[in-house]
Amino acid sequence: MINKRHRNVIMVVLDTQRFDRLGCYGYDRSTSPNLDRFSSTSLFFEQAIAPGQWTIPSHASLFTGEVPAVHMTHQADDVLPREYQTLAARLSSSGIRTTGFCNNPLVGILQNGLKRGFDEFYNYCGVVPSTPRKEIDDIWKPLRKFWSQYTQVLRRLSYPIQNAFASPNEFFLGALRPFFVPMWTKAGNFKGMTQRSIRETTAFVNSIGSEQIGGHFVFLNLMETHLPYAPPDEFVKKFVPYFYETPEAQHFMREFNRRAMQWLIPLMEPLNEIEAKTLSDMYDAEVAYQDHLLEGLISALDTEYHRENTLVVFLSDHGEMLGEHGYMGHGFGVYEELIRVPLFMRVPGLREGKHFSQRVTITQMFYTILDYFGWETVQMPYADDLDVQSRSLLRAIDREGSLSMHHFSEAYPPENAISIMRRHMPELIKKYHAEATHRAVYHYDQKLIDVEAFSQVLIDLTGDPHEVNPMNNPGEIKRLMKVLDGYLDSAATRRSELVNHKFSITDKVIQQRLRDLGYLE
Repeated sequence: MINKRHRNVIMVVLDTQRFDRLGCYGYDRSTSPNLDRFSSTSLFFEQAIAPGQWTIPSHASLFTGEVPAVHMTHQADDVLPREYQTLAARLSSSGIRTTGFCNNPLVGILQNGLKRGFDEFYNYCGVVPSTPRKEIDDIWKPLRKFWSQYTQVLRRLSYPIQNAFASPNEFFLGALRPFFVPMWTKAGNFKGMTQRSIRETTAFVNSIGSEQIGGHFVFLNLMETHLPYAPPDEFVKKFVPYFYETPEAQHFMREFNRRAMQWLIPLMEPLNEIEAKTLSDMYDAEVAYQDHLLEGLISALDTEYHRENTLVVFLSDHGEMLGEHGYMGHGFGVYEELIRVPLFMRVPGLREGKHFSQRVTITQMFYTILDYFGWETVQMPYADDLDVQSRSLLRAIDREGSLSMHHFSEAYPPENAISIMRRHMPELIKKYHAEATHRAVYHYDQKLIDVEAFSQVLIDLTGDPHEVNPMNNPGEIKRLMKVLDGYLDSAATRRSELVNHKFSITDKVIQQRLRDLGYLE
């Protein structure tokens, strides 16, 4: 194994970032000048696929190297099985310092095991965020120490309550009432603190560069492009120029930001023209704002030290549906807007950008990072040792054309969203086959969409990138269904000895506190 003291990895997850809203992927609006410049000197993957349609399964795959059908961590209250040693845990046990800066409550707050292995994990979301302490020796040091201890106590008290909203229960449904949504999105820091987290990650990156002692793995998750949308005025004026002169647009956005239920389930009726345009343009404004904030971090990574010693990765865990095919958010479906994601990484020694056209999956980042730190094989639960290099994207250019021909993505129906539909809009369940698992199988430019027990649709992505004109090819559908069945059979064998757990909150005191706050009746 190589000397890890001279190597670092910075992995930035642009949560909820669509690939087609970045200039480097062909978007014609100037939403991402900083990311575009960075990608131009990177190993750039044109066809990257997320293994799942939302945060929980995709992060579980990213951190374990396993597909959702194996790790079975699909729901907000699922716990990643202990048998799976996370990427951070593997790196930490080998002497690499692992540090997380996270804005996503599904990763940073829930007791689901995704944080396992981080030596330090800063959580910018929730009622009581945890952020890096400032060590300043002045008269205020005792007060800062007291405040740090006090917030740790508050955090221990608040996390069980916040975890209570992960399950499809009355806590969760009560929090979706429009009256409460502004409370938990703002006071509860639902989207974290994008600007502060980037600033403090940048400071940490600068400290690594100034010390010039490697052996760091840094994970940063950003949530700026997630609903609700409220970017600064300068970005609204640039990307939604009609907004302040269009009462209908203002009213729609104000109401949509309060109706969290609609973020999670398909649309009852299609958005009208102004609604669709406003939502799409506000999303662009958020993309541009986040890109603007990333300028400092990207500059900090542009030093000679980091160029020679640090693998820098930008990717997304999933995209976002903005009304296409009747879907909103990222709970259902396997359409390209949702599961095709940006992925590019700057590799030390790579003197110019290189585009890689063959399809890959972000699950491969697990092996790529281990490969970078010198692993040759990795032991996985209930499997033979796996060859790391054969799955590593660092070897992609040398092996183009020889990687797997088939890739898969899985959308297990989120129980929370199903509970909403059962209570409020049961007709949507049948219309969208919402209780069925949706899966995608890719073979070059062909894509099979399988809706379990209901339908199989074959798409030619070259001629039909918007996935609206299915192909009539029963033979190819049958062949790809055999490929999918083989994939699922193999996964079932791998997971046969695993026991999945859920965390639960049953404390009567917590329930009473939630009633006092008005979340429960």
